[in-house]
Amino acid sequence: MEKKNKKYYLKARSDHKIYNFDCGNLEINALDLVIFENETCQEIATVISEEELKEANTSDKNLDHVVLIRRLGERDLAIDEERKVEATADLPKCQEIIEKHSLPMELLSADLSFDGKKLTFYFIAPSRVDFRSVVSELAAKFQKLIRLQQVGARDRARCAGGIGRCGEEFCCKRFLKGDLECVTSEMAADQNLGQMGSNRVIGCCGKLMCCLRYELDFYRERKAKMPPIGSQFSTSKGKGIVKNQNIIENKVTVVLEDRTYLEVDC
Repeated sequence: MEKKNKKYYLKARSDHKIYNFDCGNLEINALDLVIFENETCQEIATVISEEELKEANTSDKNLDHVVLIRRLGERDLAIDEERKVEATADLPKCQEIIEKHSLPMELLSADLSFDGKKLTFYFIAPSRVDFRSVVSELAAKFQKLIRLQQVGARDRARCAGGIGRCGEEFCCKRFLKGDLECVTSEMAADQNLGQMGSNRVIGCCGKLMCCLRYELDFYRERKAKMPPIGSQFSTSKGKGIVKNQNIIENKVTVVLEDRTYLEVDC
């Protein structure tokens, strides 16, 4: 039986948009960095698998089709670093134009496409901003295709960087690619963190910490097999009521009829 070929897609580094493509005779694998060309410019993308596409809740039915040029080489990496330096140098010039138009925009970072044709500026603002006049002036100044992208609090933390309460560099700065599933208060509750107070689960961005998502499946699977809090539980020393769950060690704390506490394995 002929083995079915794996299906891959491209996720653009600049805006995380997912594209369809034809790899031709080029052998590629998931997580490879490549250069592709769309209707406006050449950009860098990460190869993702069909499984990752499904995890992102995205269908491949209406994906735009782009041309894959090549896998990223050493020379390409050097060019990419030059583009990053050039984009950063353009930030003060963009800031001057924003201030000239008195717009409530806070610039965070900039991105220049691999071929240098498209320049993207990322910013935050308290509400939607009409920046059409700024775009026109920026296009005239830089002689490039200009894109202004308003982002949220998580992106602000990613652009600024910093150290989290765990002592490590922000996950969003270090390795997250902007495709993390939405983090909710229910995730904190499922990990018995809801009762610890919101300040314990809020990150520097003012949003729920991204790491609440990482071990969620483990907590939910383990918790489903444990006796719920408030239920009766029989131990070697008699029956009692479950008062607490230690999900990591797979143990529960039981209050016996004589009001003593006992921690037992599930």
